[in-house]
Amino acid sequence: MTRIAYFQPFSGCSGDMTLGALVDAGLDIEELREALRLLPLEGYSVERETVLRGAFQCTRLKIVLAEDHLSSDHEPGTGDSHEHSHASAHAHSHEHSHAHTAATQPSPGKPHRALSSILELIDSSELPLQTRENAKAVFKRLGEAEARVHGVDIEEIHFHEVGAVDSIVDIVGSCLALELLGIEEVYCAPVTVGTGFVEGAHGRMPLPAPATAELLKGFPVQQLDSGAELTTPTGAALMTTLAKAFGPMPTANLTAIGLGAGDERHGTTPNALRVFLAERIEGEAGRDRVLLLETNIDDMSSEWIGHLMDRLFEAGALDVYVTPILMKKTRPAHKISILGPLDLEKEIADVLFTESTTIGVRRTEIERIVLERETTEIESPWGTVRIKIARHEGEEVGASPEYEDLKRAAGKAELPIKEIHRQVMELYHRGKKG
Repeated sequence: MTRIAYFQPFSGCSGDMTLGALVDAGLDIEELREALRLLPLEGYSVERETVLRGAFQCTRLKIVLAEDHLSSDHEPGTGDSHEHSHASAHAHSHEHSHAHTAATQPSPGKPHRALSSILELIDSSELPLQTRENAKAVFKRLGEAEARVHGVDIEEIHFHEVGAVDSIVDIVGSCLALELLGIEEVYCAPVTVGTGFVEGAHGRMPLPAPATAELLKGFPVQQLDSGAELTTPTGAALMTTLAKAFGPMPTANLTAIGLGAGDERHGTTPNALRVFLAERIEGEAGRDRVLLLETNIDDMSSEWIGHLMDRLFEAGALDVYVTPILMKKTRPAHKISILGPLDLEKEIADVLFTESTTIGVRRTEIERIVLERETTEIESPWGTVRIKIARHEGEEVGASPEYEDLKRAAGKAELPIKEIHRQVMELYHRGKKG
């Protein structure tokens, strides 16, 4: 069984909306607060409120710096809070970018954190390893995007203190929440971005903000005529770093739904992020979505096709097959078809453009039905041979030795490969009975 989370940013996403959605989906807020104590960061509290966005009940999480905690305002609803230290607060709900270059700090009197110090803070914590690795990956991606849009080295990117605390808790908290919920894979629908302008530390900027746009390069997006910032850099960094693929929700058994609230605003679309938690049952024929890239080639030597296939597999292709075809004027040609993960489209297309003579590629997203597959090893007189096993509803329905292992064994034994195959399968079935 694989537990998955599928985010639906129909009204954008931010760090606090992501964390709020996961809490709303069933994560115990006290368990989250307790786990966050493993992070050596003080001076903040995590407040939870139940609010309405449109006609829908959502969870809103606010990161509050302790000094203003007593004066922080709440929306009407059921709220609770928990202090992580005994001092201050400034609430940031739907954050803009908190990053600055060393030359553009808000003011000399405002403290700030370098990206490297944030990564060291995460590394020095007692948080679970996967949480630390995911959180660092998100921060690195965020820092790289900020550095690119400002044209500076990544070490010149700083987060002013209020924004740093916000971002650290939002990012670490979201990665931690996924681990506490037992989520193994994250998926995401196309990300919605807003229109208009926003006032930031660098002046008036068009939406989506430059860092947000940079983070979303290469990922599916859609625009909502909102006149407001919908997706923030932190939200974009979380989704583009953690999501395994973007597109429709994978087929799975739905177990929980959560809605994380953003700022209250007028409009017909509720400002919320929805998450679906679901389970894929292992051993059943499952469905997933993959990329199909195809191109027709009539001006390339057939001798090159083998090399092209090798390079496509190196780039992450799941399968490559070649079909002889006739093109216009009855020219003989080959149709190259590649199945690959949705997130490796660029890598696979790059190989096609650099290793073949094609000048264009057709792209389709398709759904496939797949059996559970696993690999085991057996010891033969000619060395270790891997066996690929397919199962349906828990029962083995097929087993096949790895070709490269058979080829190596046949050369070593100086026997036909079909004889090696027969003997290896005898060993495999004998081992099952024993």
